[in-house]
Amino acid sequence: MKTPLAILAIVAVLMLAFQLFGPRPGPDVLQARTDLPWQITINPDGSSRVFDIDLGNATLSDVMAKFGALEGLALFEPGAGPMSLEAYFGSVQFGPLKAKVVARLQADEAELMRLREHSARREGSPTGDWKYPISDDPVAHAQRHVTAITYLPATRGLDADFFRARFGEPVARLRENEQAESWFYPELGLAVLIDEEAGEVLEYQPPRDFVMPPGVSPNPARQ
Repeated sequence: MKTPLAILAIVAVLMLAFQLFGPRPGPDVLQARTDLPWQITINPDGSSRVFDIDLGNATLSDVMAKFGALEGLALFEPGAGPMSLEAYFGSVQFGPLKAKVVARLQADEAELMRLREHSARREGSPTGDWKYPISDDPVAHAQRHVTAITYLPATRGLDADFFRARFGEPVARLRENEQAESWFYPELGLAVLIDEEAGEVLEYQPPRDFVMPPGVSPNPARQ
């Protein structure tokens, strides 16, 4: 039994020496994070800051500096509602969660129509939505303003208690179907889809631009 005890003693001494004489972490490592999904700051002009991005004033170039290279650009045409130009990012991680990120870019109707016409193909979905991949160099759209960010956590099963603990009670709710419900925080410019089957979705936009969708029910807990 003496040999294992001697080995443990040596390991303990080495660990203590590393703690005492090893390199100390830099201030960037010790600094508290400010870019977690539930850290939202409202600016005086009605824009918001999330992921360390001034949403409403930031450009695609700013967002790429934060999230990295684009996975792709595409024009999204829903079955009902206006078209939008979207930039897709691969998996990103801030804090404990990995997620896919989509940035909606500012573009007028004429620009959207032109992009749709120049797309080489389109991809459909069972809901009737269409996606038109855009082959443009991201540099061509780098100065477009970002109007919204959609954050899709890879972690499944983030329940109502998880979001309530971080954002509080929502102002209103909308039952989407038996498995899914949307929560709305207009003061934060935030909508959260809590879906037991398909996963959760967080959409951020400047509070000054937030419009409550029709059919929502006020949350009695916030009355």
